[in-house]
Amino acid sequence: MKKSKVLTTYLIISGLLLTFIGGATLANPIAMKASAGIDISQNISVINDVRAASALFLAVALLTIIGAFRTKLTYTSNLVVSLLFLSLGLGRLISILSDGIPVDGLVKATGLEFILGIIGVFLFQKYKSVSN
Repeated sequence: MKKSKVLTTYLIISGLLLTFIGGATLANPIAMKASAGIDISQNISVINDVRAASALFLAVALLTIIGAFRTKLTYTSNLVVSLLFLSLGLGRLISILSDGIPVDGLVKATGLEFILGIIGVFLFQKYKSVSN
């Protein structure tokens, strides 16, 4: 994958965003979900599930940040983080269509996830090398 400042910046910003969200939610899932109007405090199984997803976000964040600096992982990290953002946006969109409109913060998260995913796909197409 060809290196560029734009792609490197995208990977760093995406990695840091996922680090913040994943780390904060892993450390304190009840408070993070409460900030979106979701009360999970009485459901240990949901807390467990939220922490597991948060660890996945941290793993993708690590791969993404490493890919910003190691050319051998740039292709993979760009592909994975773009797919993660698009998957999250698509899942939220399906939920909106099936279940109704959630709180404003989650609607905004849906838009941000689609924007970051689409930017990632655009950058992937622009900077992928012919040999990959």
